Amino acid sequence: MKTGALVQARMGATRLPGKVLMELGKEPVLQHVVKRVSRSKLVDEVLVATTIEPGDLPVVGWCAAQSVRVYCGSEEDVLDRFYHTARLAGLDVIVRITADCPFIDPEVIDLVITRFIEGDFDYVNNCGNESWPDGLDVEVFSFKSLEKAWKSADLLSEREHVTPFIYNNPSLFKLDVVDHEPSLKGMRWTLDQEEDFTFISLVYNELMKSGDDSFGMKEVLQLLAEQPQLQEINGSIVRNEGYLKSLQKDTMGEKKQTGQELYRKAKKVIPGGTQLLSKRPEMFLPEQWPAYYASAQGCEVQDLDGNVFQDLSYMGVGACILGYADPDVNRAVKNAVDKGSMTTLNVPEEYELAELLVGLHPWSDMVRYTRTGGEAAAVAVRIARAATGRGKILFCGYHGWHDWYLAANLSDDSALDGHLLPGLSPTGVPRHLLDSAYPFNYNDVNGFLQLVDSYKGDVAAVVMEPIRNFDPEPGFFKKVRQVCSDLGIVLIVDEVSAGFRQTIGGAHLLLDFDPDIAVFAKGISNGFPMAAVLGRQSVMAAAQDSFISSTYWTERIGPVAALATINKIIENNVPQHLMEIGRKVQNGWRQMGKVNGVDLEVGGIPPLAHFSFSGFSDPLACKTLFTQEMLDRGYLATTACYSSLAHTEGVVDNYLTAADEVFSCIVEAEQHGNIQSLLKGPVCHGGFKRLS
Repeated sequence: MKTGALVQARMGATRLPGKVLMELGKEPVLQHVVKRVSRSKLVDEVLVATTIEPGDLPVVGWCAAQSVRVYCGSEEDVLDRFYHTARLAGLDVIVRITADCPFIDPEVIDLVITRFIEGDFDYVNNCGNESWPDGLDVEVFSFKSLEKAWKSADLLSEREHVTPFIYNNPSLFKLDVVDHEPSLKGMRWTLDQEEDFTFISLVYNELMKSGDDSFGMKEVLQLLAEQPQLQEINGSIVRNEGYLKSLQKDTMGEKKQTGQELYRKAKKVIPGGTQLLSKRPEMFLPEQWPAYYASAQGCEVQDLDGNVFQDLSYMGVGACILGYADPDVNRAVKNAVDKGSMTTLNVPEEYELAELLVGLHPWSDMVRYTRTGGEAAAVAVRIARAATGRGKILFCGYHGWHDWYLAANLSDDSALDGHLLPGLSPTGVPRHLLDSAYPFNYNDVNGFLQLVDSYKGDVAAVVMEPIRNFDPEPGFFKKVRQVCSDLGIVLIVDEVSAGFRQTIGGAHLLLDFDPDIAVFAKGISNGFPMAAVLGRQSVMAAAQDSFISSTYWTERIGPVAALATINKIIENNVPQHLMEIGRKVQNGWRQMGKVNGVDLEVGGIPPLAHFSFSGFSDPLACKTLFTQEMLDRGYLATTACYSSLAHTEGVVDNYLTAADEVFSCIVEAEQHGNIQSLLKGPVCHGGFKRLS
């Protein structure tokens, strides 16, 4: 039986880059770690597992110089890296050590290995209960267990931390923890920040006065007992608990919710707490919603506490059409960053993207860029006003936060300033913009014609979404297009939400009508800031007559991300997938209601699906309870589901199974009138409504 210690090492640490090769005494930290582990009586070989990233080449170089075998693998899939290292080395037993533990003790390593062997366990660690100093962490597991995890682990958290699949499945593996008595919890000997390095260096220098570097835990403890002030150097640093929390049972009520704590602090320095109304935790689950994420990939999101959720809600408020951290888009963006994202010169990708967009929309001729949907809509309105010399705007739907749009919420009663759209206040919008923008309802031809008749001599543009909650009635768009053409009104279609979800290009292509301007954002760049104003030459040329300019509209990342995203959408026929997944979700919701005897109201285009609890006594309380219970089951969920390429049928099947279980509980609670009693916190806030 061959036992090997795999030292996990890389240069790209966020808080202390390059820490594994920092000089401690006259040797790099990694050398101290390898040397100490080599003194274990039960370890046959010490290997280093690093990444294929160029930044980790110094680690490879050090290993080559020291004749230490090294394996380079995935930076993110550490489980895969460990599996292949162990397989190639022919290991039967793996000891996992991290390279930020320069005081790792060979006697502690042997203690854990001995427990593993004598108890015939599949996995043993000494860090699950935090009873040893942070920096003496040891995990021991069999190759068979590692291989089973490598084959079975699907979650992001199960791949990036090596062993979570093993210790999270006690029914599949025989597990144990080696504790220290008395507990030494709170002692910090790991290397993660500058203060840690100062502490480690001082301790090392003190103990090296004897000239013997074979000191262990006992000698360090004795020194700290003699010089307790040393522990004050890094004693205030909170232990990085993301990994440790995943070693402990998932008791949500007992866990410290880092995200909520941070959000409470954020509200003191950020008006509203966040930059987007739709991302405020109060809109989902007040006092319980994770608030912040640490990492995301596909449709998985890991919060600051190490919890991993499947996102079956808004997927970045519709921005990540391919899924989070899409590797193809990210690769293109990283390349753009390496080449330089901003210079005095322009980026050629502006032209490439313009050619691509115009090619997909034959009615168009020219393109201008911004970086957000709201900006793009404002630019489109400015161009329309410049092209027509008129001022008034007719619109339906939501088109951003800018003054031209919120001006519609100004009322004649200056004391109240009414809300045309509940929740969208016009405070701060100059009152002289009163009567500059007027709303009409989607499919309301008569209402539209009345507005046109009232203001036809001064209407610059009609702004509308092509589709949102329901299909256009026959003749609706034809009439709008005809009126705009007859009266010289610029027809602007807002494709920020719908674009590239039902078809390749704008949704208006399916509805067989050509606008004068189309505005794109969310669907074209997979989470990277980018937006486009696409239009006819006869209208777009007016952009030269008005000052429309911004430095960061010329950076490189946005166009590069858009090119990579749109090309992947085309190559993979992403709209077809989004439509299929969206229909599956909607049909699942309908079946969920049918089984429970409730006529559930389901709406939206399939890729932007939603349902409501409108028939219940307290819809917002029901929505809150749904989110609360789905969160406990590992889902970011609300009464909407935005599809992405990362959503597979299997993911949706599991989501619907959980949703059906929760919905049944809500129906039962509604019947007994105790919805509120099941909530662990306040009811969520209501959002604004659309006029489409």
